[in-house]
Amino acid sequence: MSVSTSTAERFREYAADCVQRATGAPTPEDKNLLLNMALAWVRLAHQSQTLAASADGPRRTSATPDGGEPGLPPH
Repeated sequence: MSVSTSTAERFREYAADCVQRATGAPTPEDKNLLLNMALAWVRLAHQSQTLAASADGPRRTSATPDGGEPGLPPH
């Protein structure tokens, strides 16, 4: 297991903890805050996993974000 994978798993655990705490939140505002925190942790987990996959996978040689050739119109 890579460091990034364990980081993504840890972020998902934090998200699950926020959801669990939200079920017992004393106010709707607290519940909303905890659920938003959970969403942020899930997004960070996804980002961490995506970055780890791109670091482990083949490198793109294109200089354009859409995968087209530099100097040519996008697909």
